[in-house]
Amino acid sequence: MGVALHQGVRAASPRWTKWVSVAIAWAGAIATALLFARLAPMLDAEAPDAGTIVLMVALALVSAGCAAAGPAFSDWAASETERRLRAAVVSRVFDLGVTGTADRSGPLLSLATDAVERTAHYRAGFLGPIIGAMTTPLLVLGVMAVTVDPVTAAWLAVLVLLVPLLIGGFQRLVRPIGAAYRRSQAQLTSAFLEAIQALETLVYARAAGRVGADLARRGEAYRRRLMRLLAGNQLLILVVDAAFSLTVVVAAAAIATLRVAGGDLALGAGVAIVLMTTLVIGPVDVVGQFFYIGIAGRAAQQRVGAHLAGPASASASDPATGAAAPASPGAAIELEDVSVGWPGRAPVLQGVSLRIERGERVALVGPSGIGKSTVAALLQAHLLPFSGRARIDGLDLGVATADAVRSRLAVVEQRAFLFLGTIAANLRIADPDADDARLWDALELAGLRAEVEAMPERLDTPVGEHGRMLSGGQAQRLQIARAWLRDAPILLLDEPTSQVDLAGEAAILAALDRLAAGRTVLMIAHRPGSILAADRVIDLAALGCRS
Repeated sequence: MGVALHQGVRAASPRWTKWVSVAIAWAGAIATALLFARLAPMLDAEAPDAGTIVLMVALALVSAGCAAAGPAFSDWAASETERRLRAAVVSRVFDLGVTGTADRSGPLLSLATDAVERTAHYRAGFLGPIIGAMTTPLLVLGVMAVTVDPVTAAWLAVLVLLVPLLIGGFQRLVRPIGAAYRRSQAQLTSAFLEAIQALETLVYARAAGRVGADLARRGEAYRRRLMRLLAGNQLLILVVDAAFSLTVVVAAAAIATLRVAGGDLALGAGVAIVLMTTLVIGPVDVVGQFFYIGIAGRAAQQRVGAHLAGPASASASDPATGAAAPASPGAAIELEDVSVGWPGRAPVLQGVSLRIERGERVALVGPSGIGKSTVAALLQAHLLPFSGRARIDGLDLGVATADAVRSRLAVVEQRAFLFLGTIAANLRIADPDADDARLWDALELAGLRAEVEAMPERLDTPVGEHGRMLSGGQAQRLQIARAWLRDAPILLLDEPTSQVDLAGEAAILAALDRLAAGRTVLMIAHRPGSILAADRVIDLAALGCRS
């Protein structure tokens, strides 16, 4: 029994789009069949009247219009379905959060690009046309039976029934080939993405050659499997052409010839039967598509459906819960006997309790590996406690949504992540409605305004991929400006100066001091000199955390 398809995949391609494609195929086939039927008397030297000529012209126009409208509508429907599916896939990635997507960048990229594209083309650009192609022979035979000869139509109907049996048999035969192709493609995508992301490290470690050889090996494996897939596709077309198309055409010609010779049909009717037979064998043209688009598309939609139906993020909950929860008048941050860790691993923090009052500046310190990053992940709702209670600005992490919790936080992390685009675009991630004056105010607070004003394109200056056109200190101060635009009551500083030199550190600390004004601040740091002046210091090691 097959796995039920996820509703999100179904919703991306409304059912009506499939039936519009089927209706276009039916209309085109019926119009063409009637046109051939009206040609029969003319071949028998019967002069057509004006009404017949008008009817034939109309049928020809309908046939041509359907032939053009079918592919155009399928392309449009596939494009719309791809847009909806990709939005659903990316939205699900955000729902899963950091813990649900860790170490999956390659597979997720393949899913959001190749799998989504194949699913969209299968559901919106293939199912409708193939249903139309598989059913139009029966309509054509019906027209043949009514307008030309029911006996010949009945014999041809028996042969047409062989098509589903052929396709079903080949589907079972080639399923392992398609599965191997998809696995090799996903492996190659993941390996290539990892190599690009770690290119500098590979060069420094003199491992680029080895990784390049491995990519070449994976690429060759992918090529071989793709060739096997295409070879199977061509074999299917050859077999079906020989076993079905040739048989039906020869049978139709033979039956028509015998019935014309026996005086049961006129010559024009015999020719019309042969012409209509070209419509009857239409399914053969899409059998090859079934192998390549159909098999790959069905597998891709299962992948997309599995992604959309995967387990909920640790921080996911009912959107109505927490979104409207008011801030508690109590502590800004409160942990009560909390045990927490990463999914599938032992707890990093066990029985931890701490309380940070509103307006406090607290430094959280401890050696590497003690759990500082785990605390940061917990406070940002990337993790939920295994036991105990955690509250952020009065919101219980076990009840409130991740969005509600994160709306109370502004975060400055160890390394600023800047998106490909301009300085202004990166700032407006925090406040899409901010005007230029507000952006300049943010840069002023971050100590970056003078440097941006000196740039030729000012706010429209491109930052490059991952901010590589800015220095490390500039990127970090841009992140501080973005945090100010967020205007949240709690500021989380996760070792924000660990990636810059001492000169840059001083400028960043000064900017952070301005940002911290009027906010509750939790500073996570390894080096005491890299944190702001704190009201108190909490040592995680002293709380009995596992190292």
